[in-house]
This record gives sequence, C-alpha cells and structure tokens, in this order.
Amino acid sequence: METRLSQAQLDEFGEQGFLVLPAVFDDDEVGRMRAEADYILELIINSSIHNGRRSRRLDIRRRDGNWTVRKIQPINDLSAYLSTVSEDPRLLDPMRQLMGDEPILMEEKLNYKQPLPAPPPNMTAREADDRFPVHSDWAYYRAQNYPQDILSSAITMDACTADSGPIRVWPGTHKEHLEHYQMDNGLQVRPELVDFNGGQDVLAPAGSVLLFHALLVHNSVANVSGRPRRLMIYSHFPERAGIAHDIRNGPTRLRESPWEHQYLRLRVAGQAAAPFAAP
Repeated sequence: METRLSQAQLDEFGEQGFLVLPAVFDDDEVGRMRAEADYILELIINSSIHNGRRSRRLDIRRRDGNWTVRKIQPINDLSAYLSTVSEDPRLLDPMRQLMGDEPILMEEKLNYKQPLPAPPPNMTAREADDRFPVHSDWAYYRAQNYPQDILSSAITMDACTADSGPIRVWPGTHKEHLEHYQMDNGLQVRPELVDFNGGQDVLAPAGSVLLFHALLVHNSVANVSGRPRRLMIYSHFPERAGIAHDIRNGPTRLRESPWEHQYLRLRVAGQAAAPFAAP
C-alpha cells in the first residue's frame, strides 16, 4: 500500500495535530498482534504471580470488584513481531515526512484496557479505573529533556467504539505546550486552559493507525464495553535530537527481564504453573 502521506494529509496534521489512517493493517496482521498481546499478558501476570512481586511493566487496576489491565510497558523485548511492527514503513514513512528526519524509537506500550473475568491469584492492584487524564505526552517527556516534536502512532488492535474508552483528542492543541498539574492519576492540563467537556473521540476499526503530536492534548474515559480496547503505541523522536537509544524504557527492561526469564526457565522444567490465561 502507499506509505506516503498526501499534501492534504500533511496539511490536516499540521492544523489538527493528529491524523487517522484507516485499514493500514489487515485482518491477519491484527490477529497476530492480538495473539502477541495475549502472550505478553499471560507472561507478565503469571511471572508476577510466580515471583511474588508485581512486574513494574504492569499497570493493573480494580474498581468495585472489577479488575482491568490498563497497560503493559515496555513490550518490544517480549515480542519479536511487535518489535518489527515498530519499524514498519507504514508507520515510519509518514513520520519521516512529518518530522523531516529519521524517526528513532523512544518508547513503546500496549494500552490494553482489558477487563479480567476474575482477580489474578495473589495479585494486588490500585483502586482506580482505566481512564487516562486530559494531558499531552510531552508533559511527561519534558522531565527527560525530550524534544517537543516527538510523534506517536497508535495501532488499533480492537475496534475503538464510543463505549470502549477511545482516545479523545483536542484538535489544534499541539501548537503550544499547555501547563499541567499533578493529580492522583497522573498529570492533567490546567482546567482553565482547555474545555474538558470538548474534544473529539477517535472512533476507528481494528487495523487503523492514529498519528499524533507529543503536544496534542488527549485523554480517554473508562472502558465500559466489557471488551478489550488494545492500542499498540510507539513513540519516535527525530534523529537530530541526538538522544541515546532506549534510555526511557531500558531501565525497566533490565530490572524485569531476569524475573521473567527465571519464571520461563522453571515453566520449561515443569516447576512453575500458569494459573492465569488471557480471557
């Protein structure tokens, strides 16, 4: 398929700060992504149960007895397939046009918003739902002196519907940084700077790609559909920034991988169980 953006698409992104590309990945590719998401979910939860410590990759929540996996980050070292997807020209070619430079992977995360049928055994979780506050990603990135022209791509593994907690964007807010404040669920734009009741839901079928600027204000409400709403999100910075490779997610990989390898070795030896299965 054509991987370059048209001038109309470039203009739209420049004005709005985001762009939706429908049907970028086909059903077979989406099915493989879902299978990888299930594998990663089982590995992280089962290794956490076995090791008696919750992985720092895992963001899991509970509210009124309902348990939800909010996200797992990072993930590329856990899936060769998803690692190759982060280098797919269908993502990188549009970014090259928008950046005017070579995109370098900065971080990757899988936002599951996946309800669980029962609590994982011996697991603790924060008392909160799976919503994300009204924020821009650069409000977090600025602490590590990342540039403002980072671009992210969100691949829809599941259809994003009105009841599944889709990403909501505030078009045009990428043109300047809006100040944030710390709240109990992370950073949020100061309420006098944006209409929290405004915004636009990004509703898209599985296999679509949302490209968005690091300064774009966005959020999502809780997933009440009963189905997972998995988004594979990759963020890239321009090569001209001169930033070292994997300094954002690398420490978590180094800290968590020994525990995961220990669990997998014992599974192969028949000395560890897998009580959790992806629903």
